[in-house]
Amino acid sequence: MKRLLGMGLLSLGLLAQARGQSGTAQQPGLPISDAPRRTWGLSVDWVPLLASGYHFSLERSLDRSGGRQTVVLTPQLYRGPVGELTSDRHQGNTDRVRGFGLAAQHRFYLGAHPTPLAGIYLAYGLAYQHFRLDFQSPSWQPELAADGLYYYQYGLRNQTETVDRYGATLVLGHQLEAPGSPFFLDVFLGLGLRQATSRTTTPSPQFATTSSDYGHAGAYLPVGFRLGLHL
Repeated sequence: MKRLLGMGLLSLGLLAQARGQSGTAQQPGLPISDAPRRTWGLSVDWVPLLASGYHFSLERSLDRSGGRQTVVLTPQLYRGPVGELTSDRHQGNTDRVRGFGLAAQHRFYLGAHPTPLAGIYLAYGLAYQHFRLDFQSPSWQPELAADGLYYYQYGLRNQTETVDRYGATLVLGHQLEAPGSPFFLDVFLGLGLRQATSRTTTPSPQFATTSSDYGHAGAYLPVGFRLGLHL
């Protein structure tokens, strides 16, 4: 995650520098009305890839005058291995996650800006996620013996855990568009609170050990690093 955040900050700095150079090259007195009136944005968040997640965001302007208020919908898909950056509970490629989710966010871009869907913003949102974890863990289970009777045996067995999670977030972000192109970088950080319910074949839930785990509930720090395209 530190590597992804470092890439995001570096990209943010390069875009800001290029934007400043582009701004100095513009003719003075360029009217704001000459700025492109883009009202849609499509982006991919790279941070959820650490948890085998794929987040695709669609942003839509709520006002035609400048795009200073927007709504963002983020469908989510999870499929792949459980890694050590996500959970303390993992066994190589034997532990797998499958799931889906949806997040909705209302954004307020702060201050006047000639480019719609760009600048510093404050946003709040809600999210729902559903996960199914397939893993191996030791447990007791009745097994048929040679004498025709069932005996409880303790050993490594296939297990499942199902998680439903709801959350709310408040974030501060900065969306920068590359000069002369519709591509943009969106970096954000905030505060979040979520509630989770788990059903598992083991005596207790196994995937709620860290704030990045699938079954974690409570306070956490939502962070994102999106690359996208304005339409």
